[in-house]
Amino acid sequence: MRVRFPPRRKARRSGLAAVFALASALPSVGQVPPASNSPLQVTVCTVSHDDPDAGARLDLLKSLGVTSIQTYVYWNKVEKTPGRRDWSEYDADAALFKAHGLKWVPFVIAGPWYVTPDFIRNEPGQVMFRCLEHGRDSAIPSLWSPRLREHVREYLRAFAAHFRPTGVLESVNLGISGDYGEAIYPVLGNWPGEYHSHQGYWCGDALAAADFRRAMSVLYGGDPAALNRAWKSAYASFDEVAPFPPSRAPSERAFQEFLRWYRGAMTDWADFWMAAAREAFPDEDLYLCTGGDMAPEHGSDFSAQAKIAAAHRGSLRITNEASSFPMNVRLTRMVGTACRFYGSGFGHEPASAVTPVGILGRIFNAVTSGARQLFLYNTPELMKTADGAPAAGEGGAFLRAYAGFLKTVSPVIDAALYHPNPPSRQPGAERQEWNDLVSRLRRIIDLDFLDDRLILDGALEGKSMLILAGAGIMDAAVTVAVRGWVERGGVLFILDCRPIDWDGSTAAFDALAGFTPGSDEIRGITEMVVERPRVFPSIASLQGVFLTRAFTGLAADIRPVLSMKYAPPGAPRGKAAWRRTVGRGEVFAYYGPMDIRQEEQDWMVAQNVPLRFLKDGIRAGVAAGLLKREPASLSPSTPDLFLVETTDGVWALNMGTAMRRVGAAGGEIEVPAASIRRVR
Repeated sequence: MRVRFPPRRKARRSGLAAVFALASALPSVGQVPPASNSPLQVTVCTVSHDDPDAGARLDLLKSLGVTSIQTYVYWNKVEKTPGRRDWSEYDADAALFKAHGLKWVPFVIAGPWYVTPDFIRNEPGQVMFRCLEHGRDSAIPSLWSPRLREHVREYLRAFAAHFRPTGVLESVNLGISGDYGEAIYPVLGNWPGEYHSHQGYWCGDALAAADFRRAMSVLYGGDPAALNRAWKSAYASFDEVAPFPPSRAPSERAFQEFLRWYRGAMTDWADFWMAAAREAFPDEDLYLCTGGDMAPEHGSDFSAQAKIAAAHRGSLRITNEASSFPMNVRLTRMVGTACRFYGSGFGHEPASAVTPVGILGRIFNAVTSGARQLFLYNTPELMKTADGAPAAGEGGAFLRAYAGFLKTVSPVIDAALYHPNPPSRQPGAERQEWNDLVSRLRRIIDLDFLDDRLILDGALEGKSMLILAGAGIMDAAVTVAVRGWVERGGVLFILDCRPIDWDGSTAAFDALAGFTPGSDEIRGITEMVVERPRVFPSIASLQGVFLTRAFTGLAADIRPVLSMKYAPPGAPRGKAAWRRTVGRGEVFAYYGPMDIRQEEQDWMVAQNVPLRFLKDGIRAGVAAGLLKREPASLSPSTPDLFLVETTDGVWALNMGTAMRRVGAAGGEIEVPAASIRRVR
């Protein structure tokens, strides 16, 4: 989901069954070729042929390192009546860009309300998205409408036939749904919003409901009794089964299987689009536009979309960046990890305006993530008017200064973070806590993100450590896969979570983490004791840290790290953190205070104990031979300083206003304020 700057010019398969069928047709995973150090595609939106100073703007942008210009292609302007298309407005743009040595990235959108021709909406039998919350129709055709696919295929073919011969295309950005073309369901609405729209679940139309019934019948072999046992429901037949929002789901498993179908329908729609576009554009770079943060209502599943893109030799464009570097890593890394693993390219786009130093951070994030494309809006931060002529803004100056840095490289990332995907039925507060923690984690270490699909497809292999934090739900099959990885030598860090599986049980996770059926959670306010201060020195150095909960009755093979000081006479002290050897690997489990940031209403002093536990634990793993080396990106959480290891060396980003020093072979390297430096 993004806040757009308005441009200046005027018979379907079951979603769930389709996704299962698609999986067998996708390429083998984990066979991603190394990056080629090719130049980054730098795309700016938008300059138009009717701008009075268009030529001067284009020449300036090219001097900044920009390679292409993106424009929105309005279906309802091109084709007002069926089959009669007028491309003249875009012909003029394409010719202008070509004349100034720039390529064109058309954003071909054929889903949202503001670009859909009236003849499509008014077509007899056309079905609109209908929400579950109010039972009201939107003004956007439902992706379950079979005729919509033929319209899209015909439009893509016509566009390709007209513009491919020009040789001006750098890539084609595909807008399939969402508010502005993202591969998500409607969320907020768009200009001017004259229709029913809100964040919710848009599968209440008759075609969607029938598809859901078919999918659940296939999943449970046509046996409603089997579905009722699994869902803890009481349907008399599959005729009674219909889509439901989370609050009306019979059980956690019912919601997860509904969500898998709902997301699967969007993934299937993306698969159709990518296939139709690849048929029309056999050789061009294709980007599937996606957005948001995988909130369940969005229906997006980034790892599934990356897998789809790879199957069609395409890429993803994620459209959610802002000005904060750690926030941007949180927002884009799921796409980056999945695309690199499955072998598709990817690009980054901001959701709105970005500060000048935010543009610097976006440059760093794109390059060090392995992106192929960096998209920027044409805002004053990038390009301004000075003395009546276009000139580089502060952000544009960063783009020009780091022109030699703008290439596709491969990050070297040994640590992974489990990304809860799918989320639990009530993910609101849980998601915000996870978001906060991830932004803090990125301040000390670079991370790949792994969800259930990536783990089950083998993406943990080659990683030495996995961090599990803020997870409310985790499929038991994934827990089993993680345990197997630990037994083969992996190091797992658990930060204050005990996820349930789809049936509400913690048994599979408990067996890995060191809980037993006799484990009890105890509460109270008492000082924290560091059982092994030499192994966890940064925690041992703290004064006056209190615990409010701990556990007793843990597995006999756990080795305590943090404990409650107080215990009744003769009773064991409660444990808040421990280590446990599992096969050839190790589990570091932490259930102490999670005070990673200080709020006015907090009564405890934030001392970042969980992050200290992680850093000390990594170093303990290296000392014990469990980890080969300390990650090059591990830093002491210096404000506004971030390290990344790539195949092109270790790079530092200083987003702050003061110079920072970074340790390097033979001494320290100074990283000036608002700069990027290679440090190793």
